[in-house]
Amino acid sequence: MKKDLLPFKGDLVNNRFTGPGRRSLRRSSGDPGDLARPVGEWSPGDADAAVAAARAASPRWAALPPAARLRALGALRRALVRHGAALECLITREMGKLVTESRAEVSRLAARFDVVAGEEARLIRPERHPGGDFDARLVFRPRGVVAVLAPFNLPAHLALSPAVSALAAGNTVVLKPSELTPFVGQTLAEAVRDAALPPGVLNITQGAGEAGRCLAAHPGVDALVFTGSWATGRKVLDETGSVPGKICALEMGGKNAAIVLPDADLDLAVREAVEGAFMTSGQRCNSTSRIILHRRIAEQFVERFLRRVDRLVVGYGLQAGADLGPVASEKGFRKVLSALRRARAEGFEVLRAGGPVSCAGRKGYYLAPSVHRRARPPAGEPREGTYADDEVFGPDAAVYVARDLDEALALNNRGLYGLVTSVFGRRRADYEAVVRGARTGLVNWNAATSRSSGALPFGGLGRSGNGRPVGLFSPFISTVPTACLERKR
Repeated sequence: MKKDLLPFKGDLVNNRFTGPGRRSLRRSSGDPGDLARPVGEWSPGDADAAVAAARAASPRWAALPPAARLRALGALRRALVRHGAALECLITREMGKLVTESRAEVSRLAARFDVVAGEEARLIRPERHPGGDFDARLVFRPRGVVAVLAPFNLPAHLALSPAVSALAAGNTVVLKPSELTPFVGQTLAEAVRDAALPPGVLNITQGAGEAGRCLAAHPGVDALVFTGSWATGRKVLDETGSVPGKICALEMGGKNAAIVLPDADLDLAVREAVEGAFMTSGQRCNSTSRIILHRRIAEQFVERFLRRVDRLVVGYGLQAGADLGPVASEKGFRKVLSALRRARAEGFEVLRAGGPVSCAGRKGYYLAPSVHRRARPPAGEPREGTYADDEVFGPDAAVYVARDLDEALALNNRGLYGLVTSVFGRRRADYEAVVRGARTGLVNWNAATSRSSGALPFGGLGRSGNGRPVGLFSPFISTVPTACLERKR
């Protein structure tokens, strides 16, 4: 078995791998779809050294013209394409998602470079406003060192996407991959090294919670982007509070709803709801957790929805024919099972039980899709620790019935999170009513909650975020808007 393990190279600091670290700290990176075949052993690195390298490289990188920085990032994009096949395989092996999803993730990451060079660059272009005795000028200066704490569910895209935005704006970056996907992080590091970026411009340090805390509290870090759970994001925010002036963008969980109105195209709504709920085995912050049905089409929708759910195949991500893979960890697996027990205790009707399933002789964290229904809306204020209000982060959906759009919106707005609302229907007036009334950062029309655009900002309200969206608005996290008043000669 040892001979099948991938070699671990350590952190990437100043474009050099530091070595695997102390053997006493070695940890195993498992394959959640095949627990008998781990990916490799890794060990935590030195976040302080990565920050020091980024800090030292910052002045020279910031002084480069934007076009020169974009040329360097073009080399990184080409390197990522060369490492694409390895990335796709490792995302699936370490995280568990289908390789088709992994391939789409890598493709979307490459496309992100175009958005950064186009729309994002235009957002922070200097502006001049002529006046009488004075001209006003607005310029966006880089903050300095940006730390990125990446999640496990999109371990390549959500690692490098904010990093590339920060780099293009003149910042240097320290990236910490998820501890569940260290070898995806190592492959990203190999692409960075092969792109020959200037030393120290993009450093990658491995680690778990301690490394994240170090970067959040580090006085040498000027801005931080975190993607992950509400519980961890709250701790990150507490740590950044020890460094006044540090900008922190939190992209956290969701309890997202799809509202289906009586005039909706039901075939489309069913197809999008299934994809939204069960893509990536429900492990996306924008997965569809709740489906709110107008009473006139509720029974018809549920019948079609369950028929489609029953056809879903759970399987190993690298094999053809599967519709969803395992969840990514034992912790996540147990969390979903706990949520299913709470659903029953809270009076939800079980339409599909879900729970553990086997997969062609492989031992892994496989779960069948589960569906629950609530006859009446939950009473009282939303409560932490309940199935009705907490994020499940697994292959599960809850169905509710509403009398009209107003009640559907009230149901949508009940909750601790506020990331995405989808509305399915033909009337623009209904859609615009949801845009005005939904307490979420994103609203989709006739599209699953799991769909998003790289040409738009991405962020939510409540426990979904802290009002600093990423995506298109990433440069506003990593730059300082500087007002310049210039007396005319």
